[in-house]
Amino acid sequence: MNHMKLFFVSVFALSLGACSSGTSSKPNPVDAATPSSGGLLVQSNCATCHGLEEESTGVAPRLEEVRRAWLTAYSDQEAFVQHMADFLAKPSAEKSKMPEAVEAYGLMPAMGYSKQQQVEVAEWLFEHSANEALALSEATASKTDRLEEGRRIALATKAALGKRLMAKMKEGGPLHAIEFCTLHALPITDSVAQAEGVEVRRISDKPRNPLNAADERERMLLEAWKARHAEGKEISAELQVRGNRVLGYYPILTEEKCMACHGIPGPEVSARIAELYPGDQATGYEVNQVRGAFRVGFGME
Repeated sequence: MNHMKLFFVSVFALSLGACSSGTSSKPNPVDAATPSSGGLLVQSNCATCHGLEEESTGVAPRLEEVRRAWLTAYSDQEAFVQHMADFLAKPSAEKSKMPEAVEAYGLMPAMGYSKQQQVEVAEWLFEHSANEALALSEATASKTDRLEEGRRIALATKAALGKRLMAKMKEGGPLHAIEFCTLHALPITDSVAQAEGVEVRRISDKPRNPLNAADERERMLLEAWKARHAEGKEISAELQVRGNRVLGYYPILTEEKCMACHGIPGPEVSARIAELYPGDQATGYEVNQVRGAFRVGFGME
């Protein structure tokens, strides 16, 4: 990429084009170049456990099954969005429209979405099928812009880690998840990097694993993000040029599911973290705080 300069572009400043009705048998094509923030959340978060393919992930019911259950309960868009947003805010068995799934997989955790994000996810799911979400994901993957390409890779890394981690949490709770992260988090990240032909790392100014420690310039970026986020302002992905490399940085925000290990862990979990990571700094977070970033590194063309 010639004459590349340092610049900011918002990850979530994109908007979706014409949308189809949730009850339409012939939905309009998804404009993959301009996914909405709701569509991005479905891609990066919902798909991690629910999946977009026909095969089950084994962690949660397929996304299309979830969508159809809610459409059966609420065919009116306003009611669908209102009730699903309420469920996302505080999931409960009483609010769920899939009691068999709750019994089989357990109740999903609160995702830590803002009220606006809850509505955006619900609106997107009312209007779009899982097939459309998959098409959006595949089309987004074909983009060549460095910032967007890096975002796709960062989300793929998050999905690969999140799917396995949630499965381990279901199997044995936080202790099981910590053991898994210790052995497999870096190898999974490296496997995505190798498949994509890029460098992928998670960085933090308060790392658990010292290998994920941010450098001085990265700490400055994280502090800037935190300041903007604390003021309720949007934080943006960023590209930096360093020598013969282009580095893309993509914010990592804490979710409800992170709190067992990164909030205020219980005594047993705290003891195991201290044993595995004597210099751990990655606790004391609240939901929806900046915890670090995915860094995706490209060679200069």
